[in-house]
Amino acid sequence: GATSGIGLALAHELHTAGHKLILLGRKPLHSLSDPLFTPENYCQTDLSHPDAAQHVRTWLDSHAIQHLDLLIHNAGLGYYGSPATQSAHHIQDLIQVNLNAPIALTHALYPWLLRGERHIVFVSSVSSVLPTAEYATYTASKAALDGFARSLRLELGQNWTVQVLHPGATATPMHAKVGMPVEKTANFAPVEQVAAEMWAAIQSAHGRNIAIGTGNKILRGVGQTLPQPLEWVMGRTSKIDPPPRFAPTQYPRHALITGFADGIGRALAVRFAQAGYHLTGIDVDADRAADTAVFIQSQNGHITYHLADLSQPADLAPLAAKLGQGRPFDVVIHNAGISAAGHFVDLPLVRQLKVIDVNLTAPLVLTAQLLADGALVRQGHIVLLSSLSYYVGYPGAAVYAASKDGLALYGRALAAALAPDIHLHTVFPGPTRTAHARRYSPDNSREERRMPPEDVAQAVFTAVQKNQRLVLPGPAAKLFATLGKLAPTVMEQAMKKTLLDKMPRGEP
Repeated sequence: GATSGIGLALAHELHTAGHKLILLGRKPLHSLSDPLFTPENYCQTDLSHPDAAQHVRTWLDSHAIQHLDLLIHNAGLGYYGSPATQSAHHIQDLIQVNLNAPIALTHALYPWLLRGERHIVFVSSVSSVLPTAEYATYTASKAALDGFARSLRLELGQNWTVQVLHPGATATPMHAKVGMPVEKTANFAPVEQVAAEMWAAIQSAHGRNIAIGTGNKILRGVGQTLPQPLEWVMGRTSKIDPPPRFAPTQYPRHALITGFADGIGRALAVRFAQAGYHLTGIDVDADRAADTAVFIQSQNGHITYHLADLSQPADLAPLAAKLGQGRPFDVVIHNAGISAAGHFVDLPLVRQLKVIDVNLTAPLVLTAQLLADGALVRQGHIVLLSSLSYYVGYPGAAVYAASKDGLALYGRALAAALAPDIHLHTVFPGPTRTAHARRYSPDNSREERRMPPEDVAQAVFTAVQKNQRLVLPGPAAKLFATLGKLAPTVMEQAMKKTLLDKMPRGEP
């Protein structure tokens, strides 16, 4: 993102300081009038393309560049407006540029960084801890980036510097591109000032998460320490247009559950069916889906289901459109999830990015389309299955942690955007007695201590009935979440010892 905005201003800061630059951007070199860009230092690449990271590797090799001392992930796409009006294609592009590309570049350029000074900077945003109704998907992408950096830092260890910078609203061309009214940008900070403060923070190499500017430090602190009051206030002061319509309530009630065939999803399906809900399920596993459907029907429940692979972006919009044409939903539960466990640099990138597709991109795309179609009833419920890793980190599954952090902040932003018509519930389950947990845990010797999925399902059902915004199932989850907030470093190191240190190096 070196050709405009913060990226260009940062490039000038580093150039003035005498550093040799390698600049990435989407624009052709001949269209850039700034003499800073030359054939020797400019790599044209479009980060919205999945093969961008490999293209950068090839460019480095062709220019005989052997090491990198500092990698700054600055490129980003924005979105401003109602979550219901953002297209599936734009959501997918935004996640690709803001999250997948930094993950892919970090993975691809690890050997170059290993031979250099091992310094990585992720440019996030102060919005990553705020329930920003107008920027729901942007907020989700930046929160996911924060979560990735947090766990990656633990994996790489003390010989690496991993910083996350959180600038606030800055006067860049991005805001005009996303359609933000000009009057809203009048007081945004000058880009040169923001870049200078960011460069000073990078040079200091101190601090893991640094908000840029005094006002943003205060705002970030409020977002972290008073999340629920802030969500309440922003939900009642946001000025975005509401979704087009909400369908009237019908009986019996109707619930949509993704990943319904096994584990927590199956337990959720059984619990809501027991309460008289008609169910629509989505799953990729045909055999388990059929088995779960037969069981529910044997208990006099009513269920239909669709077989779909949520990791395939091209399939999401048609699936969402199909769902929007049926009966409206009283409850939508985004439960489907996968993981990729192991050291980030050892795991195949394709496996890790599939985690983002299923755990984050799919819920965002499906939710936007369902809202656009008016496929939720007024006073309906959206349930997002995040993870306890939001509070304690997850070294050994850094991309999984990213996806779940992004989903949690999407819930906060969506709650503000949809209040008071739709209720949001974000669930943070800890270790659960499922095949998913057995598959990805490095130690299953104490599986009996994990929470039964039926208990998680009951906690979710209760939250929906009582309109509970946040759900931490069980005393252990509540305790660890509290410790994660009060003593984050202690809990991160405990997670590293419990998980990462037990994982072998190399691809599992």
